[in-house]
Amino acid sequence: MKIYENLTLLTNDLDEALEFSSIHKNKKINILYPFKAILWQGPSLIKTIEKKLKKKNLFFIAETNTNIGIALSLLKLNLEYLSISKKMDHELQNKIISIAKKKNIEVLISEKFCNFM
Repeated sequence: MKIYENLTLLTNDLDEALEFSSIHKNKKINILYPFKAILWQGPSLIKTIEKKLKKKNLFFIAETNTNIGIALSLLKLNLEYLSISKKMDHELQNKIISIAKKKNIEVLISEKFCNFM
């Protein structure tokens, strides 16, 4: 999957994500929003941030780690990309992927990102 080959930047700040987007405007980048930030900011705010970061060169990816509750909350909000950990229980992974497929949401594995900064 090509999305894993993009430069991946970790941030929990909207302004910093917008800055990354303008700095790297000539190439595709991933903005990985960390699980810890989602915990204290909440899924609703994450959806708002995703809307503000709608750009052609940017993929906004919310990381849920192994937390099934956060994953389900973000699926309900129809985020485009969701990242789960490969450490998540295999049955739960399959259920998350099944729900995401029905909602046309792409589920990614956090540990597969290769160009990570």
